[in-house]
Amino acid sequence: MSLFMPGPPVIAGVDEVLRVVTTEAMKGLASPVGVSVGPLDRPVGGARLNWFLYRIEPSAAYVNMESPVSGWRTRRGHPPLALTLRYLLSTDPGELSADGGEDDVVHAGLSAVMSALHDNGIFGIDTPVATGPDRSVVDVATALVGMIEPLRISPDPLAIETMTALWNTGSHALRLSVGYAVSLVTVPPQTAFVAGPPVQVRRVGVAPAVMPVVAAIAPSTVFFDEPMAIRVRGLTDARRVTLGRLAGDPDDPTDGRPDPMHTHSTGPWILPSSTTDDGLLVRLPNDTIVAGQRALVVTNLADGLPAGSGHAMVTLVPVVVSASAALQAGVDVTLTVQHATADGEVFFGGTSVPYAVLTPTTVKANVPPLPATGTVPVSLRAGTISGPATPLAVAP
Repeated sequence: MSLFMPGPPVIAGVDEVLRVVTTEAMKGLASPVGVSVGPLDRPVGGARLNWFLYRIEPSAAYVNMESPVSGWRTRRGHPPLALTLRYLLSTDPGELSADGGEDDVVHAGLSAVMSALHDNGIFGIDTPVATGPDRSVVDVATALVGMIEPLRISPDPLAIETMTALWNTGSHALRLSVGYAVSLVTVPPQTAFVAGPPVQVRRVGVAPAVMPVVAAIAPSTVFFDEPMAIRVRGLTDARRVTLGRLAGDPDDPTDGRPDPMHTHSTGPWILPSSTTDDGLLVRLPNDTIVAGQRALVVTNLADGLPAGSGHAMVTLVPVVVSASAALQAGVDVTLTVQHATADGEVFFGGTSVPYAVLTPTTVKANVPPLPATGTVPVSLRAGTISGPATPLAVAP
C-alpha cells in the first residue's frame, strides 16, 4: 500500500486523442499514412506521422485555480495539477523510393491533420473525434472525464535550433516537423480536502500614534557646549533624540556595538535630553564630530520600539576656541578647535590660510600679515561650512 494515490493517466489520454484525431483526419487520403505516438527514432514501417511529447510545463494561469466543480473552500483553494503539453508532430516517409516521391504522401497527411486541427482545435469531453463507429473524447480517453476546460490544440512556434536539438537525441536524420501545444490538461487532486484548525486571531486595540512634531530648533547652527532648544509637540514620556552620523565622525564608545576594538560605529548619535516647558534641551555628544548639516530626529517609544518620529535639520559649525600663543605674522600657531574636518582653512581677519590637523581638536596654521590691533577675529571653514569668529590676541 502506498502513501500516494495515483491519479488518472491524463497524459496517456491526450496521446490517444491525438492518435485518433490524426487517424480520422487522414481517412480520405489516396495513400495510407500510419500514426504513432512515441520517440522520434522508432523503427520505420512505412509512411507515418508521429506525435512526440517532448516537454511538460505547469500552466501558470491555472496553478492556483480552484476547481469550479467544488468551488472555493479555502483561501488558498484546492487546485488541480494544471499542465501544458508540448508535442512535435513529425513526418516519416519510410523507405526511399526510386522516383523520389515518398515525401508527397506524408506531406499530404500532414496538411490534412493541420487543416483539421485548425478548423477543430477545441475538444470538450463530448466532442466527436472519430466515425465508424462514432466516438467522442470520453470514448477514447476515459481518463479525461472531469477535465475543467476543453483541450485546446494549437500550433506552437518552434525555433529550428530547438527542433534540431530534439532530432539529435535520436538516431534518425531531421524530418519535417511542426510544434503543437495542448492545454489545459488537468489532473484532479487525489487527496480529500481537509479543513485546517480555526485561526486564532489576537485582538489588538488600534489607536492613532502620537507623532512628535518638531516646530523649531534654536540655534539652528550649533557647536559643542552650546545647548539646543527643541520646540516640539506630541512628545510621550518615553522618547529618543538622535543626530545623524557623517563620514569623518569618530566612533561612539557608548553605542554598544560588538567588538568595539575592531568595528566602527554606523548608527546615529544618541543625544541626552531634558524637558522644558515647550520641548526639549539637548547637547552635542562631543567636540570632535565633524562640521556639516545633519538630521536631528525626535522619536516616541512604545515598549522600547519606535512609535512615530519628527525631525529637523541642524548645522554643526567649526569653532576656534583658543590659540597656543599670541598671533604673530609669519609664525606657526596651534589653534584649539571644535568640529574640524581633514581639509579646511583658517581666516585671520578675513585672510585665509590652509591648516594642518594635528589632533581631532588642534590644527596648525601659519599666521598671515595682521592689522595693527590688539585682537583679530579668527574663524574656521571646514569644507563648505563656516563658523563664527573668535577674537584672539595679537603679539605686540
